[in-house]
Amino acid sequence: MDTPTVTRERALTSLITVIGIALTAYMLFYAFDRPFVRVRHSNVFLGAGVALFYLYETKKHVFGTEDIEAYRDRDIEYDGSITGRIQSVVGPYDGYVTLLSAVLAVGVATYVELNFQRLQFDAPVLGYSEVDFVVGALIVLLVSDATRRAYGFAITSVVIAAVAYAMAGPWLPGFLGHTGMSWQDVARFGAIGLSGTYGFILGVGTTWVAIFIMFAGMAKTFGALDYILDVGTELGNKLRSGVVQVSVISSMAMGSITGSAAANTATTGSFTIPMMKRQGVREDFAAAIESVASSGGQMMPPVMGVAAFIMADILQVPYVRIIQAGLLPALLFYFSVGIAVQFVVLKFGWTTEKTGEFDRSILRGGAHFAVPLVVLVYTLVILRLTPLSAGLYTALTMVGTMYVRNLAVDGPSVRTLVDTTAQTLRGFRDGAVDMAPLVGVLAAMGVIISMLTQTGLAQKISIRMVGLAGGVLIAVLLMAMVLSILFGLGMPTPAAYILVVILVAPGIIQVGVPEITAHLFVFYFAMLSAITPPVAVAVAVGARISDADFLQTGMQALRIGAPGFFIPFAFISNRSLIFWSFPETLLHAGIVFVGVVALVAATTGYDGRHDLGLPHRSAYLGLSLVALYAPMTAVQVGAATLALAGLGLTQLDRLPAVVTPSQE
Repeated sequence: MDTPTVTRERALTSLITVIGIALTAYMLFYAFDRPFVRVRHSNVFLGAGVALFYLYETKKHVFGTEDIEAYRDRDIEYDGSITGRIQSVVGPYDGYVTLLSAVLAVGVATYVELNFQRLQFDAPVLGYSEVDFVVGALIVLLVSDATRRAYGFAITSVVIAAVAYAMAGPWLPGFLGHTGMSWQDVARFGAIGLSGTYGFILGVGTTWVAIFIMFAGMAKTFGALDYILDVGTELGNKLRSGVVQVSVISSMAMGSITGSAAANTATTGSFTIPMMKRQGVREDFAAAIESVASSGGQMMPPVMGVAAFIMADILQVPYVRIIQAGLLPALLFYFSVGIAVQFVVLKFGWTTEKTGEFDRSILRGGAHFAVPLVVLVYTLVILRLTPLSAGLYTALTMVGTMYVRNLAVDGPSVRTLVDTTAQTLRGFRDGAVDMAPLVGVLAAMGVIISMLTQTGLAQKISIRMVGLAGGVLIAVLLMAMVLSILFGLGMPTPAAYILVVILVAPGIIQVGVPEITAHLFVFYFAMLSAITPPVAVAVAVGARISDADFLQTGMQALRIGAPGFFIPFAFISNRSLIFWSFPETLLHAGIVFVGVVALVAATTGYDGRHDLGLPHRSAYLGLSLVALYAPMTAVQVGAATLALAGLGLTQLDRLPAVVTPSQE
């Protein structure tokens, strides 16, 4: 006979399942019918999503269990941090707090829904009631706390700082000063005025982002991640570099979807890092390779860690334009990572022997996953549908494909239909659970942006940045690089992108850089903060899995990912990489690709065959910089030609090696 504790746990699990399935079903319905405006939809999604998140927190604190595999992707550790101290104080009561927060999330969303017409049309003219202000303040508090629990104190501290700055304006010195805001103003502009929390960020998140995150959750439940790992393992057994390059590719694919370099490192790294270590790869290099590959996945179209959808909405350009602009820079980054990893594996002798022919039956086992991907590409690129519509058709195709596949493989029977339906409902639940932590952080970012724009701080920072740099392009870019890395520290992809775009990108645009190029520039450096010490969240997670030293792993990650810090400057100086034209794009892409290989040779001290002495590393570095940034195409061609000749023809093995595997 079940104990009361078991009964309560089952009841809570059932409630989570029902809400998760209902939220995904509602998302698909809204994508199909769109019965009301996006702000109203965002409110419904906010209430259900935050409530679902808090119910999971309740289950964790009360029962100490998490039965949804997708929920394990969270990599926040509470011990020793500010959040950990808060948790220790709340302690035994935290389960009740989270349960109350779930109820409160539904309550405030219901209040906004019942008063939506008044809040949208009458209240801005006739004024808001005290109850309105209280509800607005509660919404700000709820989304801030949900963000703290999901992603740690980093983003929540920015929310607190933004609100404190908004309220302390009259007492601040110099350019930081402003007229100030009361708590009622914070509640109004932060939430209840249908701005801030309900701004464009949550709107994009609860439409374009949500449909893809839910699709990704469904795909994992249907076995897509297992399929990728199986193919990778089989392919790794047939390559000289073993599973290392497979780890890079799988991390790239999953990183584009997850929206968090740290979460992706935790998810794919739990499989790839042990496999690399078994192959003989040193633990710090294994962790570094995974963390760099996972960070770069955020830059890869078509999803770009869900930042592509937000970027298209901010710039008011077609989503396909974002894919086109981001494609070559992303390929450059992964090409550089792939070359760096290959050089490292060859340099240290971490190669494997081929074990026979590739088992093609593994590929056939997951061929059905190609069907929804084809639908996704066709609807986005050919039909030019919005991501919301494309996501709807892709998700429905995934479900339909699974029914056809299971009926064909397992045989047509009632049991097959029942099992597939149960699997589909689990996919609905897992998709909603994957999305739930992101709802709070997107809403919290809306609060930050509202406070910064209402006080004018964003504009002031841009003006000061240009002024300090004297309007010189390279100085502005270097300052923007540093600021983007700082603002991106510890942030998930959407939060990092939004913050740097609001604070840093306008300064670059002021000195003549096109908008879309400026957005990609700051976005790339915000993503590279995941491998940049002293924070380097992706490196920290990878080092923890690999049992490697954090600082040593961070150093190796910088060596492998070094070209990533040069590539954003390359697409500033070679604009045809972003704005495609023939033959300029092909020519400059080829030149930059060669320059990147030369740069990798310089940073790794290896050219694929020989250890490089300091003179040759310096020569490769010089040729790469000329190929990447020279103002004249002829000069770039010359440098790329010399670099290519050096990589292909020199007999560097006659020279003494500066670094050998035993000395590294």
